Amino acid sequence: MPIDDLTLWQRFIEGDEEAYAIIYDRHMSSLYSYGTCFTTDKCLVEDCIHDLFVKLYQNRKNLNKTANVKFYLLTALKHQLYNALRNELDTVSLEDGPIFRIEYTIEDRMIEREQDISQKERILEMLQTLNPHQKEIIYYRFEEGLSYEEIGTLMNMKTQSVQNNVQRAFKKLRETFSADDVLLFLLFFTTT
Repeated sequence: MPIDDLTLWQRFIEGDEEAYAIIYDRHMSSLYSYGTCFTTDKCLVEDCIHDLFVKLYQNRKNLNKTANVKFYLLTALKHQLYNALRNELDTVSLEDGPIFRIEYTIEDRMIEREQDISQKERILEMLQTLNPHQKEIIYYRFEEGLSYEEIGTLMNMKTQSVQNNVQRAFKKLRETFSADDVLLFLLFFTTT
């Protein structure tokens, strides 16, 4: 039976290198997909993930327990990417960061699922009607399975604002597209 993330995290903090390797292996793919939502520079994403895990290893004795390892890693990677992009561009801030691009993740998932190209185009068209915050929230909520509270923390927003953004996004989709299209959109994000 696989060991849960919280147990692995505790073992890692206590110096277990095998737990560290399992955490890396378990979350690398998800972190990579998440990172490519912020930049198309795949090398930068890989470097930031590796730098993140090096920092975690170096500071493991000072790390605290966390309620959600995946959330912790996503948050840390977001900051790592912003810092790297800030160094490259000298214009990025946490408030005015790079535009979140969910299209790459959707394209990858659609290819993996071998869905019909017209469905892919329809979902991408629907996503284009949403603003960057709504796209990012939809990604966190449905792709990463984060709670509204965790999304609020990650995006520096109140929980109610996150919920309102989700409601506005779906209202906009319902007003713009057919019920079948909205159902396709929901099914895409809620099935694995």
